[in-house]
Amino acid sequence: MISANIPVNESARLQALYDYHILDTESEKVFDDLTQLASQICGTPIALISLIDPDRQWFKSKVGLDASETSRDIAFCAHAILEENIFEVPDTLQDKRFFDNPLVTQDPNIRFYAGTQLVTPEGQAIGTLCAISDQPMKLSEHQKNALEILGRQVISQLELRKTIQQVELANQRKTEFLSNVSHELRTPLNAIIGFCGLMLNDSELTLPDKHLAYLKNMHFSGNQLLTLVNSLLDLSKIEAGKMELKPSLIESAAFFKSLVAMIQANESNHGVTINLALPENMPQSLFADHTRLSQIILNIASNAVKFSRPGQQVDILINYQQQMLNIEVVDYGEGIAKQDIAKLFSSFQQVGMQNNKVGSGLGLMISKRLVELMEGNIKLSSELGKGTQISLSIPASEHAPENTEATPTDMQVVANFRTNCSILVVEDHEINQIVADAIFASIGLSVIFADSGEDALERVKHEQFDIIFMDLHLPGIDGFETANIILQQNPEQTIVALSADVFAEKQLLDKGMKCSITKPIHVDSIIRVLNQFVPI
Repeated sequence: MISANIPVNESARLQALYDYHILDTESEKVFDDLTQLASQICGTPIALISLIDPDRQWFKSKVGLDASETSRDIAFCAHAILEENIFEVPDTLQDKRFFDNPLVTQDPNIRFYAGTQLVTPEGQAIGTLCAISDQPMKLSEHQKNALEILGRQVISQLELRKTIQQVELANQRKTEFLSNVSHELRTPLNAIIGFCGLMLNDSELTLPDKHLAYLKNMHFSGNQLLTLVNSLLDLSKIEAGKMELKPSLIESAAFFKSLVAMIQANESNHGVTINLALPENMPQSLFADHTRLSQIILNIASNAVKFSRPGQQVDILINYQQQMLNIEVVDYGEGIAKQDIAKLFSSFQQVGMQNNKVGSGLGLMISKRLVELMEGNIKLSSELGKGTQISLSIPASEHAPENTEATPTDMQVVANFRTNCSILVVEDHEINQIVADAIFASIGLSVIFADSGEDALERVKHEQFDIIFMDLHLPGIDGFETANIILQQNPEQTIVALSADVFAEKQLLDKGMKCSITKPIHVDSIIRVLNQFVPI
């Protein structure tokens, strides 16, 4: 027996093989299909996709063979990767390199071998697609050509697999980056929006009109920046497949009227009138994702208002038929040129006369993605100078499915919690502590603070708390680990995550936390949580 020589480019060849991350992976149908085809076309009982690493040949796919690998020194494929064309051995017993090879003298008793090299786009032969028989034979030119075509398909599938892995890795890194950016941006926004909101809602606040206007502008600008941050994060979550719908029962009339009131009350609507038309057959309730449906309608209607002139109107027409919620938003403003319509659902696009308006250009794209996530459809028609109509249809049942929480989602939050509850807030950032203290004080509550996970663990040893609000990003022991230790000691403890990281939400339930409040913290969010976990 003669073992194959080591290729002169062995180091680069092995790196090319490792780059596919394919060794010792589970079987995959796409490769098994190619191996089956090779066996049928070549008329051999055995066919293999064999990859050559430093010590062995490992079979990614196999037909007619039980073994998953053999040592490299006896591998026919180790010889085949040294060739440029199909490596064929018509009769192993007549070949001095193989006549006494254990694979010839013992099971599987190889008498015929033909292998086409699996060559990467960079020219590295990482293995073979081979056909094997226990009888002497010879391939026809047609069979050789077919085997080479199948070999190229193996490489194409490996390249596709690698591309998918690279995209997944890039998405993971982007998610990690955005998670950090989310935390860093939301922390100062928590202070800006929180303090401005508390001051504007303080009935005892007395400021000169000029300074009050400054304060309102700061609050508005903070919310504008938060909207942009949220849009970027929503887009990333959708692209990463991490956006999850949370449907609940919505009180239909109150829902739509409240949305119109929110748009109408916006100081930037420049006197545009919002007309809402609800049909007589409108169900009392709808089962849909309250937050995402609100986001879609607010995005589209606010956009319509933005591009209308003072004194004009925007019509929001609602229709419900056959468990489909149909919404039309019509404005009579600037309109969109025909050649620009296709751009509107792309990222960061503002077109025509609209590109002097404030906005990120993400609203319509995110709305479209959300509608599609809800298994609906959306379309736009417009005429320059005459206005724009956006129509969308979304599945929405009148009733919640069985075994689903059927409590309606209220638009307005009314406090219904115990004012004597004991609250621990675990937060390391001093400014965030001040904001949280002011927000809880505004609803008549005092809280105790812990500025680290270690501090929180020490406090729960000596005092019981009705509810713990836990920041996730903490020095030393992070919020996840702190919560885990607390829950091991007291499984009944209610822990709610306070986080500026919107990507951490899915981990919360796995870690035992009840829910999350995303920074910047809003009073309504605190009230909802307290109503749920420390009710009167």
